[in-house]
Amino acid sequence: MNTPGRLKVEKLTYVKTKIVATLGPASEKYETILALACAGADVFRLNFAHGNHAWLDGIVERIRQASHELNRPIGILGDLSGPKIRLHKLPDDAVTCKQGDTFEFVRGEETTDPRRLTCTYAPLVDELEVGNPILLADGTVGMRVIEKHTEAGRLVCVVEQGGTFKSRQGLNLPGASLSTHCLTEKDLVDLDWALKTGLDFIALSFVRRAEDVAELQQEIQKRLPERAPLIVSKIEKMEAVSDLDRILEHTDVVMVARGDLGVEVDIARVPTLQKRIIKLCNQHRVPVITATQMLESMQHNSRPTRAEASDVANAVLDGTDAVMLSGESAAGEFPVESVFMMSRLAHEAERFLAPRDKQDVFTLPKSRALAVTEAVTQGAGQVAETLGAEVIVVGTETGRAALAVSKQRLTIPTLGLTTNSSTARRMTLYWGVTPVEIPGGKTLVSDLIELAGEWLKKETSIHAGSKIVMISGSSLSAEGHDLLLVHTL
Repeated sequence: MNTPGRLKVEKLTYVKTKIVATLGPASEKYETILALACAGADVFRLNFAHGNHAWLDGIVERIRQASHELNRPIGILGDLSGPKIRLHKLPDDAVTCKQGDTFEFVRGEETTDPRRLTCTYAPLVDELEVGNPILLADGTVGMRVIEKHTEAGRLVCVVEQGGTFKSRQGLNLPGASLSTHCLTEKDLVDLDWALKTGLDFIALSFVRRAEDVAELQQEIQKRLPERAPLIVSKIEKMEAVSDLDRILEHTDVVMVARGDLGVEVDIARVPTLQKRIIKLCNQHRVPVITATQMLESMQHNSRPTRAEASDVANAVLDGTDAVMLSGESAAGEFPVESVFMMSRLAHEAERFLAPRDKQDVFTLPKSRALAVTEAVTQGAGQVAETLGAEVIVVGTETGRAALAVSKQRLTIPTLGLTTNSSTARRMTLYWGVTPVEIPGGKTLVSDLIELAGEWLKKETSIHAGSKIVMISGSSLSAEGHDLLLVHTL
C-alpha cells in the first residue's frame, strides 16, 4: 500500500514533523487504524482513562498487524490517567450558579444539599487555603476560597465566574500545593500492563517537578522490563513549567498538554508558554509533542477552521517535534481526514522553516549521545549540506545518534537503520527521521550501505548517482558513532 507522508515518494511529500493520533471508539477497527497510518500517523496514543485492558489488547494487536502489513515501524504511547480530582454525584446531577453565590466543600462522599459539594480528593479541605481558586467544568466555572474551617471540615467559596457544573466533572486547583502523588494505584496497574505489552512510550500526567519523573523511572526499573519505554512528561501545571529545566534532565520526551495547562494558568499565557516550552526542549535536545484541540472542529467537520490550521503551522514553525490529535481521531466523525489534514499542514509549514544557525547547533547543551557521536553527527549535517546529499543514513542500536541528527533540524531527510525493533519504534517520534528495521545479521558498515541503497531506490525517488552521507560505528554494536563516510549510489 502506498503510504503518503514519509520518505517513500517524492521529496515534496516528505513530512518531518511526526503525528500522534489517539485511538478510541471512532478508530478502533483495523481498517481505520491502517488508514490512519497511511494518512500519516507515526504513533498511536492509548488513553488509559478510557477502555479496559482487554479492549486495549485488541487495539495493540491491530496496530502491530498494521505495522507488519505496511512494513514500517509504528510507535505506541500509553497515557497514564494520573490523580484526576472529580466532584462526587450531585443531588440533581447539575448545578447552575451565578457570580456572588456561595458554596461549601465538605469532607465526605456525597451530600443531599446542592450547595455543599464533595470530591474524590479527601484532603481537599485540609490542603486548600483562603484565596485559592477552584475551577470546575473545564474552567468555565470559577470559585475562590473565602473561609476555611478545618475542624468543621469545610471550605466556604464564592463564585467568581458563573455557569453550570455537573456530577463527576473534574476540578482544577491552580496554585494549590497538593500532597497527592502523580502515580495512583490505577496508574501502577496500567503501568504493569504497558510494560508486559511492550509499549514504546509512557506519558505521565500531573507532573509538578523532576522528582515525579524520577518516581516513574523507579517504578519502571523495579519491574525489570526487557526494554524500558521512553517517558513522556505532560506539562499541564504551572509548577512543571517552573521546574522545566530539571524535568528535562530526567524525561525522554515532553508533551505540551494545553488542555489542563489552559485551565491551570491564564488562557492568555498559553501561547507564549507553549513557545517557551518548545524552545527549552529544543535546547535540551528533548523531543516535544504539542497537544490538545489542534483540529478540534474536525470532530464534526471535514475541514478545520483557519485558526486551527494556523495553530498547527505555528507549532511546527516554533520547533515542535510532533503534533497530536485527541478527540479528533478517537471520537470524531473524520479521524482519517484529521490525520491527513495534519500531515498536509505540517508539510506546508516545514517549507518555511529557517535552517538552524550553525553556531546555535554547537552552542546548545549537549544531547545524551556520547561526545564523539555528537561531534560526528554535527559534522555529517554540514558535509551533507555542502555536498548536496540526498539523505543522511544513521546506523544506530539505541537511537541516540538519530536523535542527535534530528535535533539539528536539517533540511535533508534522515534514515535511521537499526536491527532493534524497539529502537525503530522509538524513532517514530524523532523529527525528520524515517526509521527502518533491518535484518539482525546485517550490522557491518558494508551491510548498512547496501541495505540503505536498496531501500532508498525502492521506496523513494533517489536514483543511481545520488550521494548519501552515512554515520555509524564500525558496526551497529560499537559503542560510539565515530565513522562518517560519503557514498554515491
